This record gives sequence, C-alpha cells and structure tokens, in this order.
Amino acid sequence: MARNKIQKTSSLQMKLNIIKYFTIASSLTVLVISLTKNAVTIDYQGVKHVPSLNYFLMGGTAFLGGGLFEEIIWLANPLCLVAIFLLIYNNKSAKLFSIIALVLAASFSTWKELLGAESGAMAEIIAFESGYFLWVLSIVILTTGTFLYFKIGGAELANQNKFQFKKPRIF
Repeated sequence: MARNKIQKTSSLQMKLNIIKYFTIASSLTVLVISLTKNAVTIDYQGVKHVPSLNYFLMGGTAFLGGGLFEEIIWLANPLCLVAIFLLIYNNKSAKLFSIIALVLAASFSTWKELLGAESGAMAEIIAFESGYFLWVLSIVILTTGTFLYFKIGGAELANQNKFQFKKPRIF
C-alpha cells in the first residue's frame, strides 16, 4: 500500500516537473524568437520599424529620457524572470508575478504613442508587430503554465516547501 502511494507521488512529481520545465522552456523560446522580430511601427521623423531587441535591452533605461510609463511596461520582463525563479522553487507567488507581468504587457496594446527620443518627443504607434505579440504570448505561456502547475498539484509542493528555498531538482 505504501509502495503504491510512493509511486503515485513520484508519478505526480514527474508530471509536475514536465509541466514546470516545459512551461519555462517554451516561454523563453517564444521570448527569444520575439527578440528577432520588430515590436512596433512608429511615426517619428518618418515611419520606422523598431526591433524588439531594442526595447528589451534599452527599455530599462527609458525613465532616463522621461519614459516613466515605458519603464513600467518594460518591468514585465524582470517580473517574468522572478516568476520563473519562484516557479522553479514551487512558490505560489509565481502566479502573482506572472499575472502582473501579463497585465502590464497586454496594457501596452492600448497605447497610441510612446517615447520617440530622449528629448521627450512622442512617436505615434502605427502598428504593433509580431515581436510584440510573441512577447505577450511568451508571458501568456508562462502564466498559463504556472496556474496549471499549481492547480494540478504544485500547491502541495508549495505548502511543503513554504519559506524554504531548496536547490531545484530538474528530474
């Protein structure tokens, strides 16, 4: 009887690990693909297609040029990173961080203009391109996988490891 329970627990643990690491790997893969695409088309001193990589690398410094709101949207990236680490350590707070990141990323689609230059000049957003949508998709994958993980059984693991950060087991 006890052996059967151990096998079920071991099987559940393996399924949860598959969900966890598939979620992380697929989310990061889609993110990397998004960085090879254009994020938006803007009209600032002519029509320009802006690569996602530019926003990813320079978004953290947007506040230096007066782009406080752009900075807040960019914070979805480190929030996702925190969510990934929390998910690895079976911490239920990963759900909160991933949902906040998703709300921030999705809210950018409502914008009509963004910071066009460090001088504070604004650029009109003409269109959102595949890089932006793939970026949001990577966060959707992370959020969905995180909620699925904790719904299936990760919550039990989170309760066992509460306030403990142990070295993660990959398989």
